[in-house]
Amino acid sequence: MRSVDTGKHQSPSDISLRRWQTIGWAGVLLAVPFFLWLPLTWLGLAPSMIEVFGIVGLRIPAGVTIAGLLLAAVGFHKL
Repeated sequence: MRSVDTGKHQSPSDISLRRWQTIGWAGVLLAVPFFLWLPLTWLGLAPSMIEVFGIVGLRIPAGVTIAGLLLAAVGFHKL
């Protein structure tokens, strides 16, 4: 007699893949606000990043965006 798989048990690779996807989505969520800031600035709905961070301080949003994109690349590498 064959057992019926109800889908409740996941293999370790499925759990691992879910964790990597969570890391990937965290990276996307980290980068998205800075991607949206530019069009909002063009529409006059948000201040310019230069006004907020200054020329030297632009490294901060750039670093956060790049970190988010790297997290997303690592998190989604198995898809």
